[in-house]
Parts: sequence; C-alpha cells; structure tokens
Amino acid sequence: MKPIIKKGSKLYSIAHLKCPRCQEGNLFSVSNSYDIKHMLDMPEHCPVCHEDFKVEPGFYSGALWISYPIVIFILIPLVLVQILCFGFSFVLAFFISLILLLVLQPLLMRYSRAIWINLFVSFKAH
Repeated sequence: MKPIIKKGSKLYSIAHLKCPRCQEGNLFSVSNSYDIKHMLDMPEHCPVCHEDFKVEPGFYSGALWISYPIVIFILIPLVLVQILCFGFSFVLAFFISLILLLVLQPLLMRYSRAIWINLFVSFKAH
C-alpha cells in the first residue's frame, strides 16, 4: 500500500514535523508536543542535512500569522456544530471550544512553525 502523503512534498514535511530540506531530521528536539517546558525547542540545524532551523532572530513570529486562521477555521465550525446539532447556547459552545483549542494549542503552535518554515525552504533529494 502506498502512503497517502509522499515524501518530497511540503505536506509530508508538515504532517510529520520533519526538516523541509531532507524530510528526515526532526524539526523539534522533543517528540512530545505536550512537554510544555520544551514543546517549541528546535535544534539549531537539521541533524541529517544541516539545514539551518534558526533562520534569523524572530523568524518564527511569522508562524502566528499561520496559527490565527487555523484557530478560526476550527473555532467557527465547532461552535456552529454545538449550537445547531446539540442546542448549546452560544456562550457554552464558545467556552467548550476555547477549552478544546487550549488543549490543542501545543500542536497548533508546532504545526504553524512547520508550515512557516516550509514556505521558505524547499525539499532537495540527496
């Protein structure tokens, strides 16, 4: 069976949180997204191809522009489903959705960084 997301695509690098250049090295030092103290720790360079992950100071602040639409994309449908399907009030649905987004925040932050670096670095086969 062939994998759905093939190596060499940006989507592969993002989905697997791998180096955008070689798609083998890990983007993050710790694999556990919920290790709050180290969830955003990244190595200086890819351990495989030595791509620089610290492009410039403040580089990953641009990932905020990625995470905001993702949060909105999750929040609005989630609130609407709770209101329309379950009859929750807007306040209750919004509160439940915010709690869920808070739980998902470490993942959202990591994937936003992965998307951001993939906008600037392309895959190169060995």
